[in-house]
Amino acid sequence: MSGHHPGSNFECKNPEFNEYYHLTCYSDIREGMNRTWACIENGTVVGYISVAMGHMRPGRDPALRGMGYGNVPALLVGYLATDKRHVRQGVASDLLLWAVHEATRASKRVGCRILMLNPIDDPDVKRFYRRRGFRYVPASDGEEDAFYIDIQGRIPAGANAEPDGAAASP
Repeated sequence: MSGHHPGSNFECKNPEFNEYYHLTCYSDIREGMNRTWACIENGTVVGYISVAMGHMRPGRDPALRGMGYGNVPALLVGYLATDKRHVRQGVASDLLLWAVHEATRASKRVGCRILMLNPIDDPDVKRFYRRRGFRYVPASDGEEDAFYIDIQGRIPAGANAEPDGAAASP
């Protein structure tokens, strides 16, 4: 990317997430690999979330084992990051609530039973998802750790179509 855009000064504490946002996300969007949404406040990106379709094997968690499908269809959160100048201001929580709402909306049009993600190995990050009702599934059979929430019948209170200030990245 060249020139100034609302996210040109975005910087979170994870270098991989910064690199993804600044160097890779736009090509992933063009190639149809995901959609990245930015939360913009006063013309500045304060956080972003990337989502794509995914799945989880039901055998990975006892709560999913009764499902007849070979895989449980999911909306996958690939990246969720908050600018380091806006940490602990609810940005990540708002973006995650938006993702739960989007997964719920998607489930009315296509198969989508869970919202899932593969967290970075950081105790604070794992605590963040647990506090928001996500179930933890440890790594197994070559698959990464995962968190998921069953969105069946779930419409979060106060969930809007988009969080305040959210805009689609091109």
